[in-house]
Amino acid sequence: MKVSSRSAVKTAEAMVKRLKPGNQLVIVNFKKDRSVCVIRDLEGGLRVVEAGFRHTSQETDDKAIGSILKEVIPYEFPRSHELGFSVKQIPPLG
Repeated sequence: MKVSSRSAVKTAEAMVKRLKPGNQLVIVNFKKDRSVCVIRDLEGGLRVVEAGFRHTSQETDDKAIGSILKEVIPYEFPRSHELGFSVKQIPPLG
């Protein structure tokens, strides 16, 4: 679904709270050359993976995800007016 960049952080926080274990939230820009993935592993923990200006991964929990998204989304998408959001299942290993 398409979301305006002004409401992207608030929308992402709400979607992460509803993520089931084994799913991921993928946020991409229009050209799809930059992305932020929030992965909820099978144990319920969260991992934020940036693939764009920075290529980093960080572990977090439900309490700190809001502050991380407030930092990451404006950094990765500084001039994007519209972002694409999708929820996908994590592919099984092996």
